[in-house]
Amino acid sequence: MILFPEPRSLTLYEGEYSLPMKEEYGDLVSFFRAVRAGISGVRTDTCSGLEKEEYLISVDQTGVTLTASCDEGLFRAVTSLHQMLRRGGGRLQYMAIQDKPEIARRGYMLDISRGRKPKVETIKMMLDFLSSLKYNEFQLYMEGDCFKYAAYPKENADFDCLTPEDIIGLDAYCRARYIDLVPNQNSFGHMYTWLRKPDFHHLGLFGEPDEVPSTLNPLLPESFDFMRNLYASLLPYFSSEWVNIGLDEAYGLGRYQIEEYCRQKGKDVVFMEWLNKLSDHIRDTYGKKVMFWSDMIYNYPESYHMVPKDAIALEWGYELIQSQRMTAHCIDYRNAGVRYYVCPSTNTHTSFTGRMDVTTFNIRTCAELAAEYGAEGILLTEWGGGGHPQSWIWSMNPIALCGQYAWNTGKKQDGESFKAEYIRSAEAYTDEYFFGGVSLSRLLYRMANYYLLEPERVHVCTMCFQEITLPLNVTRYAHLFDMKDSGDDFYFDNVTEYVRRVMADVEKLPLDETYKREIRLTARMVELGSELCKLKLHPRESKDKARELVSLIDKILPEYVELWNIYNYEKGSEMFCNHLNARKSELLALGQAE
Repeated sequence: MILFPEPRSLTLYEGEYSLPMKEEYGDLVSFFRAVRAGISGVRTDTCSGLEKEEYLISVDQTGVTLTASCDEGLFRAVTSLHQMLRRGGGRLQYMAIQDKPEIARRGYMLDISRGRKPKVETIKMMLDFLSSLKYNEFQLYMEGDCFKYAAYPKENADFDCLTPEDIIGLDAYCRARYIDLVPNQNSFGHMYTWLRKPDFHHLGLFGEPDEVPSTLNPLLPESFDFMRNLYASLLPYFSSEWVNIGLDEAYGLGRYQIEEYCRQKGKDVVFMEWLNKLSDHIRDTYGKKVMFWSDMIYNYPESYHMVPKDAIALEWGYELIQSQRMTAHCIDYRNAGVRYYVCPSTNTHTSFTGRMDVTTFNIRTCAELAAEYGAEGILLTEWGGGGHPQSWIWSMNPIALCGQYAWNTGKKQDGESFKAEYIRSAEAYTDEYFFGGVSLSRLLYRMANYYLLEPERVHVCTMCFQEITLPLNVTRYAHLFDMKDSGDDFYFDNVTEYVRRVMADVEKLPLDETYKREIRLTARMVELGSELCKLKLHPRESKDKARELVSLIDKILPEYVELWNIYNYEKGSEMFCNHLNARKSELLALGQAE
């Protein structure tokens, strides 16, 4: 692996040039500034005929020549040179590289609204990784309780979270790496965090007075005023010309207080009215354009003409079937002239580890569709769920893999390989970048496929995760599975033994202790979920098992909080801890029952 992501064209020649690496070149941005100022052995040249991020690298006996049309292209060239110098200890084989991205916008989105809110330094670590992979877009997904909204100061007065000053600093940090920090504020569905509060409950769509809504009532003037206040608190601190306003999974649309209005006008028209109202306000007030999740409209292609002409629809889907359905949607967007992204997922939410075979399929499919049908971008999403207990270590390999596909999708998928070379190269790069070259990523991949041993295949989650979030007397999870129909201990014995076996291999590695603790904690949480599944199969015979699981929870809880606080603001850790403590109380009662 000479370079990752793999460039579009690389030709090697006989010979080698040495460029001494200085300590001050260790940081990519510092190296870029040094190159731009001029360093011995590296020449820069300008060619106006190259695209914005396109670049050329030539290495021969005279040294290194980097050619681009602008600083952004030069930064991508320097990124490649920096990686090759670091990998080769300053030695470069003679070569010629012609390279440019296949997909114009290459983004990663992190959910900071369902428990886990990374500290600023943690986010900067993520941005450095993204920059090394030539990403050029980053989003922090916000619902509530994650940012100091000036319009509603009492709502977050008692806990630490991101501030306007933090955003200004992160925006500058992104710009130095040619990454666009796009604000992401949901504005229709997924408003539960706000609407459960007494001061905001009346803004929602609901049936019973004590029902906690999740969708704003778009017909209320007060709902629009609320969104204007959120935008006024957030948007001025971002330099991006874009705003992701969300609008996904607005399940109240067509129901409750607006049922008759939607019946008369059509749900799709009501959705488009709200989209256009928000878009007009953001354009007129802030000079920005909107992105929105497309799931509420992709079944209504006849209404695509109502999409604001400068908006971008975000086509998302994280499962195998959803990935396959995207083809028709992409064709419809293209034919209707709707600008759009494709949005795969790290699939780490509600699984502890991700489900890597699904993840690799999902990322590859999205990237190939983007290249074939003209998507303007690809946005890799990472969601929370159940308190967002998964460590970021499980997202590193999906991010690396998507970085490759976003830059260069390579040859089309054939009938058998799953593009294994891309998967292995992404793992090797992650091992090199984070783990000092220790071969950890393949073991992470294996542990992340533990769910394949579960007796039921479950949509965007695993059985082991869900059983930790459900009371012991609840065996059914939605329409997806019922523990009473899940066979016997055999399946979950296999899950427990499998995860323990992979963890035993991890323990042998000369790995940073914090990383090892994170993986060990994950293995324990999967084991807890697996053993809870067994307990639900025969609760009356499980007193001894209940006592064992109480002991396991007592090991998990303090380690979970301690590791959480290394990387994240304290607020939010209680969400998953509440599930653990609830299961502990039930297990104690079961263990003491006569």
